[in-house]
Amino acid sequence: MAIRSETYRAVLHQYGLQPQRIEQRGKAAKVYTDRGIFALKMLDGEQEAAAIWQSLHYYGRHCPPVYWTRHRSLFAAEGGRLYYLHAWQDGEARAREETVRAFFHGLSRLHRATVRTVEVSEEEVAAYRKQKKEEWQRERTVWEERIEQYETAWYMSPFQLQCCTYFHEVMRAYLFAEDQLTAWEEALQETKQWRVAWVHGKARLSHYVAPYWISWERAHWNSPVYDLIAALRVHVQTLPPLGQEWMRGMDEYEKELPLSAGERAFLYSHLAEPRGFVRCLEQYEAAPRKERNERKYVAALQRCYFAFKNMEAIVMHLVQRDAARQQEEAIKHEEPEQGDDSG
Repeated sequence: MAIRSETYRAVLHQYGLQPQRIEQRGKAAKVYTDRGIFALKMLDGEQEAAAIWQSLHYYGRHCPPVYWTRHRSLFAAEGGRLYYLHAWQDGEARAREETVRAFFHGLSRLHRATVRTVEVSEEEVAAYRKQKKEEWQRERTVWEERIEQYETAWYMSPFQLQCCTYFHEVMRAYLFAEDQLTAWEEALQETKQWRVAWVHGKARLSHYVAPYWISWERAHWNSPVYDLIAALRVHVQTLPPLGQEWMRGMDEYEKELPLSAGERAFLYSHLAEPRGFVRCLEQYEAAPRKERNERKYVAALQRCYFAFKNMEAIVMHLVQRDAARQQEEAIKHEEPEQGDDSG
């Protein structure tokens, strides 16, 4: 820690700052000085530096103030690494529901500022769908082989029994995901268009300190849906039931940037895919039989299942919402026009 502290001091000297105290907060250092409190962050390379630079170009007013070195450089170099400095943001205390609402609203405003439509070919779309289907088929095969093996055992271990219990739900999720991916492909075959925006790359509540977004190192051009998928995958990793604010998050997002039918299908497909289960299965099978900690593996499998059920609740809420909207539209079109009955 002493070596890191000395490196930080050398970096801060380039900004003309003398630190009074330095606290490590994850990947950032919280720096106390007589001129205020700052966040100093180390980058992993030129690509991250380019992402920060472009993010400031596109979303400068949504980023906390970033400071230049005394040599008028956005990044300070020390020991072969790059660093940047911005104002430390603590954020204001808010109710959970209001925080989630503001998060989705802020994310949609970011995307709307840079969203653009690009042309896509049927070959590109078909290749992506094929790649995803093959990936899911490999995972299903792992499941099926393991379940067949477990069910022939005279006595199942607790982990094996849990796998058999979850099997049919997981298989249905793969089928739903594939159906949605097919719907996405069909939508793009018709329009030949797809929207991209400068996405955050690691959108999550901890990176939104209203009114600012922090940690832009993974920013890049991608579908706006990418940030939604990334955010929801992180925040479903909790015990069920998931708060209703997460169910309504997409409604808040679409007030600013409504999604197309193709974007919704892509979103639902990637949210629904079962994640983490196969890794649990493979780690369990790779462990020597005498060294397997059943409690540890069952707990890991249950965490996957809890996240899976939380995500399922979000997807089903969105699918039912879409169906209700379609029904309302159909009723509106079927209603006869009001005529004048006076003769």
